[in-house]
Amino acid sequence: MRQVLALPRLGIALLALTPLTLLAACSGKPTSSGPSPAATDGGTKAGGTIKIGYVLHGLNDFTQVIKRGAEDAGKALGVDVEVVGPSSFEATEAISQFEGMVQKKKDGLVVIPMPGEVWVKPIKEATSAGIPVVTANITSAGSDSATWFGQDEYQSGVTLATELKKQLEAAGKKSGTILVGICKPGVAVLEERFKGFKKGMEGSAYTLTDPKDVGTENTANYSAWENQAGKAPQIIAVVGLCSMDIPNLAKLKVKTKSTWFIAGYDLNQETLDSIKAGTTQISIGQNPYLQGYLPVLALVQHLRDKKPLPAGWVNVGTEVVTKANVDSLYSRETDHAAETKWYAEHVEKNFKDLGALAKPVPPTH
Repeated sequence: MRQVLALPRLGIALLALTPLTLLAACSGKPTSSGPSPAATDGGTKAGGTIKIGYVLHGLNDFTQVIKRGAEDAGKALGVDVEVVGPSSFEATEAISQFEGMVQKKKDGLVVIPMPGEVWVKPIKEATSAGIPVVTANITSAGSDSATWFGQDEYQSGVTLATELKKQLEAAGKKSGTILVGICKPGVAVLEERFKGFKKGMEGSAYTLTDPKDVGTENTANYSAWENQAGKAPQIIAVVGLCSMDIPNLAKLKVKTKSTWFIAGYDLNQETLDSIKAGTTQISIGQNPYLQGYLPVLALVQHLRDKKPLPAGWVNVGTEVVTKANVDSLYSRETDHAAETKWYAEHVEKNFKDLGALAKPVPPTH
C-alpha cells in the first residue's frame, strides 16, 4: 500500500528487502548497526530501558513476520518492544491501540497507518506529546512521521507485470483477460501497485479487469475470489495485490482444476509451497521482517545515540519469486532461526547507515 507522508507511503503486500541489526543475537558480537545487549547497556536511557511500541494494521501471517522482525530488533538492541494490532484490519481499533501506547508513554512508536489519511491526527498527537513516530508498509501523507520503511509499490507493480507477461508468453498465452483483485480499495499503496501493474501491461494484447474488492478477512477473501473467478471463466491469469490472496487463489485453482496463472504479493509459507508445486507462478516479496526490524533500529539509534531519524524513505527492497528461485529462499522465509540469521547478516551488510540510505518517498501516480 502506499501514500505520501510528510514524507509519504502500504499493504499489504511486490518484493522487498531492508536493513537489520540482529547480528548480536546470532553471532554474539556487537555490530555497527547496533550493539548487542550483552555488549553494552546502550538499550537504557535515563530512567530505565527504552520502550518502543509497534502498532500493526491487522493480524495475519504477513504481519506476524513484521512482528518477529520488531521483536528480534528489541532483543538484539536490548530494548523493550511491544507489538499489537487489531484482530481485523480496522483503523478505529488500531488507532485506539496506538493511543493506548501514547498513554503508556512509550519512548518511540512505529505504526502501519492504514489508511494513511485517518492517521494524520493520531500521529500529530503523539509527536506533540514528545514521542517520535515512524511508519512502515503504508504511508500517511501529510503526517508528522519523518520516516517511512517500505518498497516502491508502483515499481513493484511494473515488475509483477513484466514477469507475468514473460511467463504467459512462454506458455503460448499471448492475449486474454487478467482478473485483478484488491483487498482494501482506496489504500494508496495498493492503488499504486495496480497502477504500476497496469503500466507494465501497456502495449500488450492482455486485457485487465478493474480491481475487484476481495476483502481482507480470510474466509471472505476466498469467497470473493470464488465469486469473481466464477463470473469470468475465460480468464488466463489472476492477480491479487494483498498477502492473503495467493493462498486462497491456489486453493481455489486446485479445487476447480483451473489453468489460469496466479501472480501477486508476499512470501508466506502457503504462497511459497504453491510456487514450489507450480500452482502459483509469481509472487513479489517486500521483506516484512525488515519492515519490523528497521523502524525499531532507527528509533533506538535516535533515542539512545541521538542520531536524527532518517529523513524520508528507507527502501526495504523488492524480490521476484518464481519456481526457478523459490528453493533458494524457502528456508529463510519458513524457518525462524534461519530467518533471524539471514536478516542479521543482510542488515549488517546493507543497512549500516539508515540516514544515508533515506531518500524522498516515491511519488503517487
